[in-house]
This record gives sequence, structure tokens and C-alpha cells, in this order.
Amino acid sequence: MRYCLNCGKKIPDKAKFCPFCGENVVLAELEQPPTEIEEKKQPELEAEKKAQTIELTNKNFTLLNPGDDFCGYKVLRMMNKDKEGIKYIAEKAGKEYVLKIFFQSSFHNMNTLFELQMRLSRLNNLKSASTAKVVEVDQNHSPAYMVIEYVHGISLAELKKYNPERINEELVRKIALKLIKTAMVIRKHGLTVCDLTLSGIMLTDDSEPVILSSGITYKDGDEREDVFTIGIILAQLLSRDTLYQSIYSAERLRFSKFIYIASVSMDLNKVLAESLHRNISQRFANLAKFYEAIKNLPPLEGAQICTVQDTSFLDEEKIAEDIMPKFRIELGFWLLIIAVIGILVLIFTTNIYSVLFGAEEEKLQYTGFNWGSESTRADTNDTTVATPAPQRDLTTPELTPWGELKSSTPEDRQDPRRLPSVPQITDVSPTPVVQPPEPNENFVHIEPSTFGFGRLTENLAHNVSLSGFYISKYEVTQAEWKRFMKPADVTTIDDNLPVDNISWFDIAIYCNGLSESEGLEPAYRIRGLGASRVVTCDFEAQGYRLPTEAEWELAAKAGKLYNYSGSNDPDEIAWYRDNSAAKLRPPGGKKPNDFGIYDMTGNVSEWVWDWYDANYIKALPTFVNPTGPETGTQKTIRGGNVMNSEGRNLNILWRERGDPNRGYQFVGFRLVRTH
Repeated sequence: MRYCLNCGKKIPDKAKFCPFCGENVVLAELEQPPTEIEEKKQPELEAEKKAQTIELTNKNFTLLNPGDDFCGYKVLRMMNKDKEGIKYIAEKAGKEYVLKIFFQSSFHNMNTLFELQMRLSRLNNLKSASTAKVVEVDQNHSPAYMVIEYVHGISLAELKKYNPERINEELVRKIALKLIKTAMVIRKHGLTVCDLTLSGIMLTDDSEPVILSSGITYKDGDEREDVFTIGIILAQLLSRDTLYQSIYSAERLRFSKFIYIASVSMDLNKVLAESLHRNISQRFANLAKFYEAIKNLPPLEGAQICTVQDTSFLDEEKIAEDIMPKFRIELGFWLLIIAVIGILVLIFTTNIYSVLFGAEEEKLQYTGFNWGSESTRADTNDTTVATPAPQRDLTTPELTPWGELKSSTPEDRQDPRRLPSVPQITDVSPTPVVQPPEPNENFVHIEPSTFGFGRLTENLAHNVSLSGFYISKYEVTQAEWKRFMKPADVTTIDDNLPVDNISWFDIAIYCNGLSESEGLEPAYRIRGLGASRVVTCDFEAQGYRLPTEAEWELAAKAGKLYNYSGSNDPDEIAWYRDNSAAKLRPPGGKKPNDFGIYDMTGNVSEWVWDWYDANYIKALPTFVNPTGPETGTQKTIRGGNVMNSEGRNLNILWRERGDPNRGYQFVGFRLVRTH
């Protein structure tokens, strides 16, 4: 028997969250050993238990399965849940709807009940082309439910995340007018959009904004708060900064000055600055005045564009001053610190001790820093005194010509490549050229090929030609990573699992370390430190490296046109969300593709060499061994992982991007060597 640890009530065995309190289920199972009589009646008890579960499920209507009928609506699939209830995609008379079934706990608290009833009654009367139409509301049914028309399109949050190139000032101006006009209608019905976010607005296939019912609330608030909320949405849409959710958040803008947005007209920036003024009395007095200000903006053609953001407000120190409390240290503290430092300098650089406690004729003299005894300060011409070399700390990383590697063990230090060079008498006869060893059996050789880069349609005019190369059959594991690098902050610790949450730059360091250990010429040259590092690649070198994006795609397709690497059925070849429970698995657990390579789809996504550019494949500058854009700020990630469901994000052509200075959960890599 299963109980919710939040409210203590019985819940169905298949429940993922409690139907009474709405919390994610933390379950307690009370099992007692069956008695002798119960063992004899086990079949009858099982049938009774099943009937009780069915009765409870039907009574509360908490978890509906695809194909179930609910008040004339056929359930297609579960959508999500929020604090009020569970949402399903349902069908009726050939049309799709969002069916929302409310938790019983939503009707227990009188304040919550009143607010919910007022909101539902007003939503039922709300008629606007720019809001999701409420088809039916039944608060008397057990459980209460609401039906809304399903809006086909993409939310502004998803548009901002996955297709920001589509967002421009012309589109935002159009969206702004629609949103403000719709907000005015919503307020006439006693509702507000003060809690609206990018996720609560859908952009239809006709590029028309529609406010979802979840973004409409019942509150007795000032209309200028609606102006403020819509201003935040517009600012976040227009901002090109990766920190737009912090810079243009409600928490910050209530205390800090609005920062003008680069690449946006000065006229629109001024309107946004007034709508987002931290002093509510300085904002537009109402939505109508905000609407007129947007409507009367001069045309974009010939408008003055803001080219540089006001960095005096954008830098991290200024933001920290606005948000964090200020701590002041008294002048006396600093004087004390300076005095202590001065005394230490006198003790270690002069004979102050002898002057104070020695002979009276002793004079103060500067002796310089002196850390050792007299016996160790021998004359530089005396070659008989030798200072032993300090013992290495094996727990700290070792700095190498190409980065920071895990410290070597005593056995590793016997490797001649890690010992200091010693002059030796060598034979002056010419040394024969030694070819580097071929990769081991864990690598597959890819023959020189021509293929259609970035598409899955038959086309004889393939657009890219690649030279041959070797690629590893398996993703790099945690055990392999720890041979040369400090242990990564992986999602799940297990030497047999793929390593993840490692940065692109650290992978370059690992590749060079592996190459050197096998006597190969490193492929990467790393200059600089931290975020200013610059990595260049010698694609002719025999050392290990990341695949280029074209090499990765050629290996993943394996000469076929499947949606996933090796099959059109992801269950055959991939660990993904629907079959992995969002947990990583050891490489090679599924079928390989036609080249014998495993997990090119799913398990962990994989870093590749190329800088990310959304339009790069569409406008290739070269068609022979392309290596990606020359510059960029983010690196490309391919392949999908255990957090992706069947469909677009798992597709073999899906491209993602990431900051090369940081790691991401469920993102790893595999190795390549030039043939």
C-alpha cells in the first residue's frame, strides 16, 4: 500500500504525484508478510487490490492513460502539471484541447478556492483572439476541470532558446502591440497579466502571439504592474546577452536602472526604460498610454540604433552592488594589517632582532630575505654543496606545455617523457623514421567519403568530401578520463559510464596528454589561461582530437539516411529518455550503426571541434574537409542524450551549442585520429 509522505493519503500505485496535495510523490510503502490464510487467498486479495486501485483512480481522475475517456474528451497524452492540477492533451470531434484536472487540494483552502473560482468564472467569459479560448469550466464535477483550445505554435521561451535568429525588433514591435491590447481586454474582466512570462505566451504558426490561461491571474493589482511585466517580456526578447534573464529580471529592475539594449532603436529603448522604471510613479500611467507609445514609434528605417550597452551598469560589480548588501571595513583594520606586514618585512629582511637583543654597537642593516641556515648559503663557486630537490605533491595537478593534467604516480615518473632532459652522447648516424602506431581495436577506420552534410534526403549532388580518419567506437569513459585528468564532477559516478560535465577546453588538454603518452604528436596547441585560452588544431598531426562536425555526422550516418544513428527506431540503437529513466549507461549497450560505432545517438551528447553558427551548414564556405567557422563564442554539440525524448532533439541532424569554458551534464565526447 502506498502513501504520500506530504499529506499522508493513499494514492494509486502508478501515481507520479499526489492527487490530493499536488506535490511530487515521496512514497511510503507499507508491506507486511502475508499470513497463512492470506497466502491461500492470494488470488482473491490481488483481484480486490486491483479493483480498489481502479476505483480510487476513477474516483479522483488523477492519472489518465492515452485512450481514456473523460467527460467526452479522449485523452491523447499527459502534458505537464502545475500547482493547480494536471494537464492533458485531449481530443473531441477531431479537434485538440488542453484538459486541465484540478487537484482536490486546490479547493481546501478558502482563500485559494475563492481566487481560483473568481479566475475561472472570468476566464470563461473572456473572449479575445489573442488568448487561449476557454471552452468549458466545471467546478461542480468531481474532480473539477477546465478545457481550453490547444494552441499550435511555439512559446516565446522556446523561440528565444532554440531560434533566437528569428527575433528582431520588427517582430517584437508587432508582438508588443498585440500583448498590450490583449492585456487591456483582460483587465476589463477583472484579471491581470502581472505574473506573465515568456513561457506563458505562444507564437502561432502565423506569428500571432496568444496568451495562455496559465499566464492570466486574478489579483487586485496596479495596472502599472502589467506595464512593467510586458516591458520585461519585450526586453528579454530583444536582448542578445546570454544573461538576459538576470539583467532584465523583475527582481533587478525594481531596484536598478534599465540598461539600454544594443542593436535596438533608441526610440524603443526609451519606451522600455519608461515602462521598466524602478519608481512605479514614473512608469506609463496605464496600458493605453504604453500602447500609444509603441504604436507611435518612428519607422525602423533610418532610426538611430543603440550600438553599445552602458557597461557602467552592466559589469558584474555594479550588478552586485545593486543586489548584494554592502560591507564596509573600518580604516583602523587596514592600518593594523599594514603594521603587521611592516613588522614581518623588518624581521625577515633586516637584523632588527640583533639590534634589539644583541650587542649595543650593532647597527640596523638590510640583509635581504633569508629562509635557510648558514650552512645552506654556500658560496656560488662551491660545487660541493647541493640542495635536495623538493618532493612533488602528488595530489596537485601538474602543469604541462599544453595545460593542467592529473599528477603522475611514482611509476609514471619513470616514463622518460616526464623526466628532465639530461645531456647524453648519442649516435650521430641518421635515425630511421618511425611511423606512429595504428589505433587499437576500439577505433573504426572511416574511408574517404562524400556525403550530404546537414540533410537526410537522397541527393546525388553530395556537398562535402572528407579524407579518411579513425573514430572511437565508444564514448570516453570516466576511467579513461581519470588516467590523465582530475576526476570530473560527473552526473553519476561509475568508471564504466561515459564521462560528462567536462569543458571543451579540458577535453583538448586530455587529448594532448593521451597523445603524448602514446608517443604521438599532439594535435592541439593551447595558448593562454582561463577564458582567454586559444586552441588551434593541426589536422595533419597523428595525435588524438575531437571530430569535426562533418566527421561526426559522416560517422553517425554510416552511409544511411536514418533519423537516428543506425535505425529509425531509437530503441534499437540509443539510450534516451523513454527507455533509460534519464540515467546514463555504459557505452556499447545498444546496437551499433553500420560502421560499428555505438551510441552516436543518445546516452551522452558529444562535443565536436567546430564553433557554432546556426547558418553555417546552409552556407558552407568550403566543401572539402570543412572544419567549421573560424571564430565564435560557443562550440557545437551533437547526438542527443538520455534527457531527450524521441523526436527533434534526438534526431541525427539536431545541433546544440555550449560554452567551451564550462561542462554540461549529459555532454561527453569521443576521440578521432587523422589517418
